[in-house]
Amino acid sequence: MGKKIRDMKEGLLRDDEFRREYDALEEEFSIAAQLIEARSKANLTQEQVARRMGTTQSVVARLESGHPLPSLRTLRRYASAVGSKVEIKLVRE
Repeated sequence: MGKKIRDMKEGLLRDDEFRREYDALEEEFSIAAQLIEARSKANLTQEQVARRMGTTQSVVARLESGHPLPSLRTLRRYASAVGSKVEIKLVRE
């Protein structure tokens, strides 16, 4: 992340309302990051993942944006396409 963007983000996060909204999106950011990481480790492009899933590159791009959250079925299809599996667990807050 560039210095200007990082500085802007830090400034925005000082605002309590912005920080609450940003924190509320933590799950979406986490899922998106995990999808992108799995695809990268598999050395696949979005187009290649899309073909393996039987969908389009734009659908894969939306999945990797983290919004909206994908269904469990879609996560399983994506995981299979990148040679991974879905593992879900509940953790105490």
